[in-house]
Formats: sequence, structure tokens, C-alpha cells
Amino acid sequence: MKICIVLNGEIQDYKNTKKIIYENKYDYIICADGGANHTYNMEIKPHYIIGDLDSVSNDIVNYYKKCGVKFEKFPSKKNETDTELCIYLAKQLGAKEIDFLGALGGRIDHMLANINLLYYVRSMNISTKIISDKEDIYIAIDEEKIINGNKGDTISVIPIKGDAIGVTLKELEYPLTDYNMKYSLPLGISNVMVKSKCSVKVNKGNLLIIRNK
Repeated sequence: MKICIVLNGEIQDYKNTKKIIYENKYDYIICADGGANHTYNMEIKPHYIIGDLDSVSNDIVNYYKKCGVKFEKFPSKKNETDTELCIYLAKQLGAKEIDFLGALGGRIDHMLANINLLYYVRSMNISTKIISDKEDIYIAIDEEKIINGNKGDTISVIPIKGDAIGVTLKELEYPLTDYNMKYSLPLGISNVMVKSKCSVKVNKGNLLIIRNK
């Protein structure tokens, strides 16, 4: 089960983002509140819209209600963010993979919180990534990730939640083998893919992997 969650961050290229959504053939598309503005502008009908609905216009709400989109409205004062509520729903629907769009840009606190949610989702044994116009962001937890892209794409590998033990990088301009990457040092910034695929492996620890397109 492959699910897309559309958030209220920046989406600058609607044409390209719409293409990404169609190419991935998601089983469900879920909008977190103002994410519905983005799907409306892309002429895409989501399956669910979740949140307190304070960031989406009434015209769009009424339009989607007429289209049969399912709404789950929550009070503005709640413990969970709208994005968390979308993740709970995706898990209930049986998600094996969750992609986030519109997760970057805008307020830095929201952006950092969205990036941190990758760890939360991956800890549920659900594959996940953030897709934007300029980069894709993955997370690896005690595992190997194969990153698809293009020769010449920039890859940055950043430890989170502490040191990353036994990092191995393959098919990159600057490879590593079983290297202990310190949490506080930016050693993994701005590597370069030498083929259309590269491998990032960490034996123990957590890595953010950013592919700049």
C-alpha cells in the first residue's frame, strides 16, 4: 500500500509535482489541511482531507465535499499535528510506503518537525521519503538504502540522533567503507552520484540522505 501525504509547505512547480503523483500511482492521497490547496491547484482529487481546516479556503472545502472527498475535522487545540493525524490514518489504511509532498519551505520549525517525522514513520517499518521540487529526503535506520537518481546528482548523508556506525557509501565520487560517522561533523555533505544508482548503508544508527536534483 503506497500513500501520499500532501502538506501545506512550498510546492513551486505544480506541473512536475502532479507528474510525480501520477507516476507513483498512489493507492491513497491524503491532504493535511492546507495541503488541499495544493491538490486543488493541481486538479487532483484526494481521498481524505484531515485537520482543523483553518488553512484551506471554504470554496475548496465545499468543492471537495461535492466531489465526495472524505473529511476528518479536528479541533485546532490538540496534541497531534495535522501531519501526525495523516500518518495515523495512513497506518490504519495499511501503508507500506508513505511519501510526503509540500513538507519543506515556509516556517523552519514546521520543516524540521516534518523531517523528524521520517524517523517516526520508519520506526513503524514503513518506508518513507520527502519529495520536493529540488530534493528528495530519505532516512536509513540500521539498513542499506538504494537511491535512484541521475549521474551527477548531489548526495548528502547526515547522521541524526547520534553517531552513525559502519557507514558504507558506494557508487559515489567519495566512497566510504565501514566508517564511523560523527553526529557533529558534516563529512557526508555534497557527495556526487557516479551512476544512476548509489548505495548508502549504516550498520547501526540513523542517517538522513538528501538527493539534490
